Formats: sequence, C-alpha cells, structure tokens
Amino acid sequence: MKSVVKEKTDARAKAGPVGRSLPFVSVVVATIGRGRLLIQTVRGLLENDYPNFEVIVVDQTPQPERDVLRFMEGDSARIRYVRRRQPGLPDARNAGVGAARGDIVLFVDDDVVVGPSLIAAHARAYADSAVGGVAGRVLPPGDTPRETEHRPTRIAKVRYFGLVIRDHFDADVRTEADHVRGCNMSFLRRAITDAGGFDGRFGGSAHLEETDLAFRVRAAGYRLVFEPEASLVHLLEAAGGCRPRNPGEWFFWYGHNVCLFYRKNFPSAFFALSSAYFAARLGMSAIKNRDIHIVVWGIKGFIRGLKTYRRGAA
Repeated sequence: MKSVVKEKTDARAKAGPVGRSLPFVSVVVATIGRGRLLIQTVRGLLENDYPNFEVIVVDQTPQPERDVLRFMEGDSARIRYVRRRQPGLPDARNAGVGAARGDIVLFVDDDVVVGPSLIAAHARAYADSAVGGVAGRVLPPGDTPRETEHRPTRIAKVRYFGLVIRDHFDADVRTEADHVRGCNMSFLRRAITDAGGFDGRFGGSAHLEETDLAFRVRAAGYRLVFEPEASLVHLLEAAGGCRPRNPGEWFFWYGHNVCLFYRKNFPSAFFALSSAYFAARLGMSAIKNRDIHIVVWGIKGFIRGLKTYRRGAA
C-alpha cells in the first residue's frame, strides 16, 4: 500500500501545479433556511478578487424565499443554483461536486463573512502539486485576525485514542493538517473523487463528515495543509442549517457519527478502548448537564452507528 501511495504522490509531483496558472475554482455553498445570510455570503464571494471561479448554491430549503430566487437569477452568469428536496449535508456537498467545473472545489457555510482574497488564498496553496486539500482559517464573530500562540503540533490534528480532535483553526501558522473544518475547506476535485466523495451516512449535523473525507484524501496519497491566509468569519447562526432540533436528537447523531468514524478510520484493535472512552465522555456530559438521558441518547446513537457501518456504504 505504501508503494502505491508513493507512486501516486510521485506522479502528481511530475505533473506540476494544478491545471493552469490560475486554476478554476468552484465554490460550493450548501444551505437550509438562511436566506438573508445566504445572500450576504454569496455576495461576499462574488466580490472576491480572484478572476476564475463560479459559485454553486445547493439549496435544501423546502420552500426557498423569493428574495433568494431573485438574487440567484440576477447573477446567473456566475451563480449556479441547485435544488435538493432531501436534506443532508454530505449529499448536498456531493451534489455541489457533481455540478462543479473547477479543478478545485471550495466549501463554505451559508453563514460566513468572507474577505476579498479567500478564493485566491485557497488556490495558491495548490501550487504544491502534492497538496490535495486545504483547511482555511476560521475566526469567531466579532474577532479580527491576530497573532496566536498555537504550536503547529496542535493545529488541525487528530489523536487516535479517544478521538481527540484539535482544531485551533483561528491560528496564524501554516502547517500540515490531519483534518479540515467544514465551513472553510477546499480539495482538488480529483482528490474528492479518488476518496469516494462525502459519506451520506453521517447524519444529523453531519458531525465528522469532513474529517472522514480528509482522512480518506490523505489515505489516497494527498497532503493536507492549514492555510491561515484563507480566512473567514463563521457567524455560527443558531437558526436554520442542519442542526438537530433537540438535545436527544443531537446526542443520538453525535454517538452515531463518532462510532461510524471510529470503525471506518481507526484500527479495529482500538475500538473497545475508544468505545469505553466515548462512554466515559458521555457520562461526564451527563454529570455536567445533570441529565442522565445524555448517556442513553448517545449510547443508542453509538449502537446505531455500528449497525450503519456493518451495512456498508450507502
């Protein structure tokens, strides 16, 4: 396996940078029920100073707002509007990839504030032909870029035991990455294809769906990098989106997706210990929130995740 990965990497290195000097970028925005913020996000993308891109909006809202439809129709030369009636973030992203014409596919959430150089910063990172994916910088609302003290060893890294995910996506240090943040990430389109696309079995808020794809992109022989110049602000809007409607649903899908991710990406020998660690974390959450139901919801989801994994790919 290692020799196959090395051959793939060597072949990409000989091929040189992606496509043209200015590769075409497809920006995919999946959305549900956030018309005002969606328009704001897309308008910011259209004001980017990169000359070679398209915006693909994948709308899963049951009844799209008239203002949204008018806005999309008003700039149809640069915006491609895709309707999906069945909600689900991984499948919506796959629909965006299927419609994309770009060498690079950039994903942003529908509730972000982007600067004029976001697309260009992502595109520049692919000058290194071994790079298959880029994690962008994510700042919280009301924040401004600043110097940080985060060490590269703690940025965008995943510890296998216990599935400890270190984010620190607000850092300003460029480094290798284990994973990406779904609201600001990009991949070579061919890397997504090589990895098999997003896994639609990650349900609810689709927790870990982007981490799962990142792991498979790396397994296919590509590098991932964290690029702080590719920066945006994530507003974390409470309304709309694909968040579960109540705590029970949230913890169920949390358990489901954690288990599915464990079984897909971690060695089988770790599963028993990782499962025990997960149960302990649920217990701590139950104590903190004074609600024993958290353990019940999470364990039910975890068991369902194991069944989902055993059934195989959707």
